[in-house]
Amino acid sequence: MSTENLKKELEAVLSITKWGPTEKDLTLIAQKIENLRGRASKSDIAKIVLEVVGPYKCIFLEGIDNTDLTTLLLMATKTVRK
Repeated sequence: MSTENLKKELEAVLSITKWGPTEKDLTLIAQKIENLRGRASKSDIAKIVLEVVGPYKCIFLEGIDNTDLTTLLLMATKTVRK
């Protein structure tokens, strides 16, 4: 899986509107997500992105929906194992 696809999925899952991750950042994010071994919540993913990239702009919507996380976890795993 390409890091560009991972970036787009992160943007969709976290409703990111403005950020500037590098290829290295995206690879590190993918590794950290994979290390969660499928137990990641949306909050966990947001913390990882903040830790790696720093502040980013996003749209905050009420409630948390974790249904998109399965796709994101699979993409992170494929990115790391590429």
